[in-house]
Formats: sequence, C-alpha cells, structure tokens
Amino acid sequence: MRDRSSRPGPSRGRGIGARRARLAAPETVDERRASIVAAALDLLDADGYEQLSLRRLASHLGMHAPGLYWYIESKQELVDLMAAEIVGSGLAGLQRPEPGANWEAWLVDLACTMRLGLLRRRDGARVVGSSLLLKTGALTPAIEISLEILEAAGVERLVALGATMTLIRYAIGAALGEQVSPMAGLVDKEELNRITQALVAAVDASKWPRAANAYQLLFQSDMRDRGGVRDRDRIFRWGAQMFVRGFATFPGFPPP
Repeated sequence: MRDRSSRPGPSRGRGIGARRARLAAPETVDERRASIVAAALDLLDADGYEQLSLRRLASHLGMHAPGLYWYIESKQELVDLMAAEIVGSGLAGLQRPEPGANWEAWLVDLACTMRLGLLRRRDGARVVGSSLLLKTGALTPAIEISLEILEAAGVERLVALGATMTLIRYAIGAALGEQVSPMAGLVDKEELNRITQALVAAVDASKWPRAANAYQLLFQSDMRDRGGVRDRDRIFRWGAQMFVRGFATFPGFPPP
C-alpha cells in the first residue's frame, strides 16, 4: 500500500471547476480524503448505491481516475470510509448511561439510534452492510460502552458482544428493508391502499386463512398510522424491546 500520509497530492492542472476546487483547499491527505468521502455521500444521496463507482466519483469531482486512486485505493476502501462517516455521525449523540441507569433501555436506544442514522442517507444501510464495519472503528465506542454496562450486569463478555451485535444487525436489516422496499417513501393514502389490497389479495385465503387475515389486519393498522404510513419507528423500538427483554431473562448461549 502506498504511504499517502506524508506525500503531497498529485498535480491537477487548471480549469478544474467548483467540485475540484473544493478538493484543493485542504492541506493534508486526510483532509482531502474526507472531502472525497463527503462528495461520495452527496453522490449517494443523489443517485443511490447502484450508481456509485470510483470512476463516477472522479467525474463528479472533476478529477481523472488516477488522481482519485491516490487517495482512495479501491471501492471497498471508499465504502468503508463512507460507512464510518454514516455510523459515526449517526451514533455521535449516543451517551454513556448514568451509573445505575437501566441498561435494557440503553440497548434499545442503541438499536434505534443506529437505524435512524442509517436512514438519514439514501441506501445508508446498504453502504454499511457492504463495509468491513469493525475495521472502520465507527462502532467500537458504542460496543465498548455496551460491554461495560452488560458486564456490570453480570453478563459474560462474549455473550454481551453477541447481544450487542445482534441488535446492530437488527437495525441494519430493518433499515435495509425500508430503503429497498418498492413501497419506500410512499405517502399517498389512496395509492398505499391500492397496493396493500393487491398484496393481501395475492395470499390465497382458502389455503392460508390465518396468514391472509393477519396481513389484512396489519395493513388496516398501517392505514390508521400517520395518514397511511406505518409508524416504523414505533414498531422497530417494539422489536428491539422484545429482544432485550428476552435476552435479560436468557443471557447464555445454547449448548453446542
């Protein structure tokens, strides 16, 4: 790997435009890389994960691809850096619980905060799910706090880590499901009702009567929430609470 920490960046010539001029201002390689990652996140919000590539990012910044490779060596590195920014900013407001505070409530807040941080970016869950997340270090502060409070509650370290990562994966999976769903962002009540009724009708009630009725009840509940859009925040928190309460009463791994 090239040592990029102590060498100046490549010459970029003249007439580079506003985006490229934005990269010329920082003095260090780390600052320039941060500017590139910020631009990549802008591109993500505009075009989505499927359109993300180093070549398109270089064009977006008014750079030649070799110039970009000086700072970002691969798409995986770019995704890792983007994930670190998404998770780091999303969890920035998560506070260490006060001594004696309810650790169950803190774990639920961790999951909810993680999910909301992913949803702030278009395809944020897909970026994070595609990253080497532990390598980025963005999760480490939250994991350290979680291990500390769970160990204080008498939970073994490895079990505490398993519980924490299960909640994190729950948040990533839930956010991913919301972002890739064909119904994501649907707010028109009449359109939502039309689509949901078609989905219910696709379930053969003569073969699967309980499932058909349960889906019908679910979509009827959706129509009552927030003018026709399910209150996903409330439902996600409910799921996190179910897991944490179950974990509190069964903290050990099953036997092999």
